[in-house]
Amino acid sequence: MNDTAILEKYKEVFQRFSKDGVIDMDKRLKYKFSFTIHRLENVIQQLNGVVPPNRQSVYYITFFKRGAGEKQVGLFRFPIANNTLLLIPQRVIHSTRYKSLKCSGYVLSFNIDFFLNNAFPKQHVVNKKVFQSSLRPYLSVSAAQRKKVETIFECILAENATGQLAKDEMVAIKILELLILCDRFFTDAEALGHATIYNPTVEKFHDLIEENFTKVRSVQFYADKMNVHPGHLNFLMKTHNGLNAKKAIDNRILLEAKYLLTNSSESIKEIADQLGFSDVNYFSSFFRKMAQVSPRVYREEVVTIR
Repeated sequence: MNDTAILEKYKEVFQRFSKDGVIDMDKRLKYKFSFTIHRLENVIQQLNGVVPPNRQSVYYITFFKRGAGEKQVGLFRFPIANNTLLLIPQRVIHSTRYKSLKCSGYVLSFNIDFFLNNAFPKQHVVNKKVFQSSLRPYLSVSAAQRKKVETIFECILAENATGQLAKDEMVAIKILELLILCDRFFTDAEALGHATIYNPTVEKFHDLIEENFTKVRSVQFYADKMNVHPGHLNFLMKTHNGLNAKKAIDNRILLEAKYLLTNSSESIKEIADQLGFSDVNYFSSFFRKMAQVSPRVYREEVVTIR
């Protein structure tokens, strides 16, 4: 399947299921692609500058040579700027809204099977620092770094367009080279003090949210679990994620609520119970405050669109 056809499949799913809250591409996308690479300008034009919240069992590496807009990856929300390198781990929720269609760059995705099928141990991918879920996923690169990144992307594009022997193996090698380069760039940026990339407390907080967000919403609970003061946790979150700890917890609950409202037949009360709200009215107030619409209306709008 060629690049245009692949983008058409994504566009179709994005349009049809845009009101899912978070589109589960593993469930909604009929065709499975173990590896794709596109020029960013083609992607943006095809999708009309909007990528709704979605998650998929693939890894993404994107390089914005030129661009303007806003991106959200997990708990991170940040502006798109020229010369920005972006990495997204598998199953992490992300979305994009471009301010202009006049953008350029590259977007590459692959799943772990692509590496395994080409005889590469999975630790070459899953153990990479740049694919930690709490890592700030973006970095502004220098002119010299940009040249190195562009060279590898262009090699992958050229190799993917050929029908030569062992094409996939060659692509896998170039992706591994790109990952090693990204690891170096992010590590160097942190060492030079140009960016605060990784913090083990933030990483642990992310893990604890995933384990407990349906049961506990108190920042104090999470701070106690990590033996830190709530104020210090908020400081770390603002530094690394741009939002405080309470907002991070609430955002995760909202994403799950939207998903359940659009992908399950459970009543709103049952969903409230599942998310740890003993009072359905409290859940409705929380959802309305976060989403600017009630759970009932949100679900009805999705049904109507479908």
